[in-house]
Amino acid sequence: MTEKRDKNGLLWFIRAVFRGQPGRKIDIEIKALLLNVEKITKRRFKNHHLVKRALTHKSSKLADEQNNYERMEFLGDAVLGLIISDLLYAAYRDEDEGRLTYYKDTLIQMKSLAVKARELGLGNYVIVGNKEKRNGFSNSDVLLGDIFESLVGAIYLDMGFEGVFKFISTLFEKDIAFVKEQPEWDFKSKLNNIAQELYKSPPDYKVIGEPVVNGVKVYRVVVELNNHAIAYGEARSKKEAEQEAAMKALVKLRK
Repeated sequence: MTEKRDKNGLLWFIRAVFRGQPGRKIDIEIKALLLNVEKITKRRFKNHHLVKRALTHKSSKLADEQNNYERMEFLGDAVLGLIISDLLYAAYRDEDEGRLTYYKDTLIQMKSLAVKARELGLGNYVIVGNKEKRNGFSNSDVLLGDIFESLVGAIYLDMGFEGVFKFISTLFEKDIAFVKEQPEWDFKSKLNNIAQELYKSPPDYKVIGEPVVNGVKVYRVVVELNNHAIAYGEARSKKEAEQEAAMKALVKLRK
C-alpha cells in the first residue's frame, strides 16, 4: 500500500515537472489549432510533436536539421497534390488532363495555400526566430504556403491517409466545386497577347536572382516588353514568379 502511494506520488511529481517545461507550453499554445484539425478530421492527434515540428521554421531556437518543417513540407506537398488530383478527377469527369492540371495548379499555387493557412490562423502558431518575427515573415505568403503543406504532412503521418483526405477535402470542398468559375490566373498568356498586339513580339522573362530569404529560396524575375523592364515578380518557384511579374505588368499597362 505504501509502495503504491509512493508510485502515485512520483507520477504526480513527474507530471508537475513536465507541465512546467517550455515544450509543454507550446502544446498549450497550439491547442486551439489541434482542436480545429481534430474537429475537421473527426480524429484525435496522437503525436503533438509532429505538429510543433510542422510549425517550426529553421530560424527558431527550437529548430535543428531535423526539428523543422522542411521534410514534412516535402511530404505534404506530395500528399496534397495527390488528394487534390483525386478530388478533381472525381468532380470533373468530362475534363481532359490539361484542364485538370490547370485547375490543380490554380488550387495549390502558393497564394491559394496561404489563404488556407490564414483561414486556419497558422500565422499565429508559426515558430520563427525573433528577426523573422519582427520583419513580418511569419505572415508572408511564402512561409504560410510552406507551413500549410507541412501541416498536411504532419496530419498524414499522425492520422493516415483517411484523416488527411478528410482534412483536405473539407477545406477545399467549395474551391473544388467552383474552380471552373474562378477568373483566369494565367497572366502570362494575357500579357503575351497584349505584347504581340502592341510590339509584335512576346514578353521576355529573366531570372535576376535566386536569394534565400529567411531560409526559403525564392526566384526574382523581371519581365521585359520591347527590351524595357516593366515589372518584377518574386515567388518560391520560377513559374509563379513569372506569373506575378506578368500580373504586375498587366496592371501597369491598364493605367
